[in-house]
Amino acid sequence: MRRPRSPGLRAGITVSFTLGATVLATLAAIGTHAVTREYLLTQREDTAVRQAFVDASSVRDGLRTSGVSVTDVLGAVAPPSGSELLVRRDGRWYSGSLQVGGDDVPAALGDAVASGTAGVTWTRVDGQAALAVGVPLPGVGAEFYEVAVTTELERTLVAVRNALAAFALSTAVGGALLGVWASRRAVAPLHAVARTAASIAGGELGIRLPPTSDPDLATIVGSFNSMVDALEEQIQREVRFSADVSHELRSPLTTLVTSVALLQRRRDELPPRSQQALDLVARELDRFQQTLDDLLELARLESGAAGRPRVRTGATSLARQALDASGRPDVPVRADGPGALVDVDTQQLARALVNLFDNADRHGEGLVEVGVQCTGDRVRFLVDDAGPGVPPGERQRVFERFARAGSRGSLPGSGLGLSLVAETVRAHGGTVRCAASPLGGARFVVELPVAPAPAGAAGTAAPAARVSGERA
Repeated sequence: MRRPRSPGLRAGITVSFTLGATVLATLAAIGTHAVTREYLLTQREDTAVRQAFVDASSVRDGLRTSGVSVTDVLGAVAPPSGSELLVRRDGRWYSGSLQVGGDDVPAALGDAVASGTAGVTWTRVDGQAALAVGVPLPGVGAEFYEVAVTTELERTLVAVRNALAAFALSTAVGGALLGVWASRRAVAPLHAVARTAASIAGGELGIRLPPTSDPDLATIVGSFNSMVDALEEQIQREVRFSADVSHELRSPLTTLVTSVALLQRRRDELPPRSQQALDLVARELDRFQQTLDDLLELARLESGAAGRPRVRTGATSLARQALDASGRPDVPVRADGPGALVDVDTQQLARALVNLFDNADRHGEGLVEVGVQCTGDRVRFLVDDAGPGVPPGERQRVFERFARAGSRGSLPGSGLGLSLVAETVRAHGGTVRCAASPLGGARFVVELPVAPAPAGAAGTAAPAARVSGERA
């Protein structure tokens, strides 16, 4: 069962900002709504109580006049809009309108007023919120009630609630946007480190992280650049050591080769066992010389001192030239589509292709076919052999120095051919990999960038340089 992927750093920062903003905005909205509601309700109750006492005083004065009915007194009082007046006297209810009656007065409020205490309470009239105020009138033996419908107050509270909800939502969205911005800003230094590390891994050892004034990043930038400096110095020491050793071995090797050549001129004068020994020494010296040549070429490639002027040439033409120069004119070249142009050091790249051809003959039971494909802005050279193929676990290791796949180690070689191919292709901005061939053996794929077309003119292929075969 696959474990669920944990969210990335950017997603985590964005979600944290969003949740934090949502929680804070919601709490602020709830608190604001509660305070606002309490304030508006208190203000409305105070206003209703003051108005009820004023109207009750008018009703009391009217009832003190002899011969005036309760209904006439209620009709003479003008309550605020939305308010209705009620009077209970001698057990009977009198109303200023037909919309409100004694049944609309809460029993608890009626009991409190009957006991001589003024009171106020919330109720509902015809489904609408209303505020009922009761005032005892002991001087005239009556009870006064004023019922005010609070529709406007309810609308105000709904508007406040909607505004606060919109505020909370907009704050959450703002928190999400702020989280996106903050995550990009927080991850930007990591992206810079990743890009720089990728460039260094690709061979650009001179690149460094730019200085920063951020005290939190200054330590990381300094440590990273110091690490790269140490790495570059170590690599340069290894490259210089390899080059120095190779140069120092050239003189004694040349002497040995010359001496063996002199002995081979008198080979027929030697006994059979001495001839066999001479042939063995000559073969191993030849292999030794090839290894030194490959080591020197690798050292030049890694130090950047092997660069020669690039020539624009056709990829198909270069493949055929490499086959002809290595003595394989009969091997077919399969080209898909029109020939692509590449800007290369033809001598270096042709040597790399010849190394692949030799590798196919030596370890892959023979070169079968060479293909050239152009896809978009990349061109591929496909080298197929007839061998058993390379196991998937060893397809990357075969490009290491002195590495040989166990199933393909049939004949001796320098062990540097494929690593030399990898370094040459990398120096040209390309890649090389090993895969399974549809023809049954192994396929080595060299991928290079297509040469950019000249402005206002179609590029033409320059003739490929003549090259000599190099053994893998």
